[in-house]
Amino acid sequence: MEYKIPVPLVAVIADVFSNHYTHTEIDSRFFAAGFPADVPVGNKQQKCHAWLLRANQQDEAPLLMVGRLIEELMETVPPPTLGGGESPLEAHRARISAQLSALGLCYQTGGHILQLGTSAASRTLQQIVHDRDLKGVHLEFDRIFANLESDPAAAVTASCALLEALFKTYIADEKLTLPSDQSILPLWKVVRSHLQLDPADMQDDGLKKILSGLASIVDGIASLRTKRGSAHGHDGRTSFRLEPRHARLASHGAFTLATFFIEVAETKKRRK
Repeated sequence: MEYKIPVPLVAVIADVFSNHYTHTEIDSRFFAAGFPADVPVGNKQQKCHAWLLRANQQDEAPLLMVGRLIEELMETVPPPTLGGGESPLEAHRARISAQLSALGLCYQTGGHILQLGTSAASRTLQQIVHDRDLKGVHLEFDRIFANLESDPAAAVTASCALLEALFKTYIADEKLTLPSDQSILPLWKVVRSHLQLDPADMQDDGLKKILSGLASIVDGIASLRTKRGSAHGHDGRTSFRLEPRHARLASHGAFTLATFFIEVAETKKRRK
C-alpha cells in the first residue's frame, strides 16, 4: 500500500474539515495526529490542503496519520436530526468513505486506513505493525499486496522476508545471538526456542498440533521461496507454476503466524 496521501483524498478532507471544524479545532486535530507543527496560512480549506501536502513531502507514511486525523469525525455518534434525515456529520463521513473506497482504501475503527480486499488476518497484522511502528515488516507487507496478482513468486518471497524481518527485530530487541545463516529457518529456530513454542514442550494435544502447523508454515514458505520465489532462480522445466492463489495461501499463513508471534512475544514481555 502506498503511504502518501492521494491528491483526491487531500481535496475531500480539506473541504470536509473546512465545513465541519473551526480554525482552532482544525489545528488541534492536525497536531494530535502528528502532522508538522507549523500551521499553514490561508482560510480553513487552504490550510488543510497545504498541511496534508506538506506531510506528503516531509513524512515517510503520512497516510497513517490521516487515519488518526479523521478518527473523531469517522467514529463520533451523530446527533439526532429532525425528521430522521442525514446529519451533516454523516454526510461528511460518507464523503470521506466514498473517496477512500474509490482509491481502494477503507477506514477501520481505531484510526486506521487499510487497503480494501485484505483478509481478516492481514487487517489484524496491519494494525499491529502500524501500532508497533515495525517499518521493516511494513515494507514486506506492502510488497506482498503489490505482487499477489502480478508476480506471485515475488509475493511469496515477501511473505518469507516479512517473517525474517519480524524474527530479526525480536532477536535484536531481546539481545539474542543472530545465527550465522540469517534465513527464515535458522531465525525461526532461535525465536521459537526463546518463546518456548516447540510443540514437544506442549502438554495439550490440541495446542501441540496447532504449533506443529505453525512450524509447517515456516517450512512450507521457506521451501516455496527456495523452489519458486523470486529470490532464487529456477530452471522452469517442471510443470508447476505459482499462481496468485498459491501466493495468497503463503501470505495468509505468514500473517497468521506473525500475528500469533507478536502476541506471544508481548505477553512474555509483560510477564517479566
